Amino acid sequence: MRSLCVRKGLLIGSGCALYPLGWDSEEVQQTCNNSSDQFQLGSCQIGWAYYCTGAGAAAAMLLCTWLSCFAGKKQKQYPY
Repeated sequence: MRSLCVRKGLLIGSGCALYPLGWDSEEVQQTCNNSSDQFQLGSCQIGWAYYCTGAGAAAAMLLCTWLSCFAGKKQKQYPY
């Protein structure tokens, strides 16, 4: 289960890392006044959703790893 959560976080994170590779496409260059290139947006700006996705991927990897550490521990048995 732990590796599945980490894989999900890594896939989301790699999507965020590969997203700028498309900034040199013709459509993006037309929108950004022909000044964009890979990993350089030119006159355009990155929206808040890109940052939220990256933060969500990091949080997913950290949270799933943290929760999996406690999954194997036994709970205390209460006498009542």
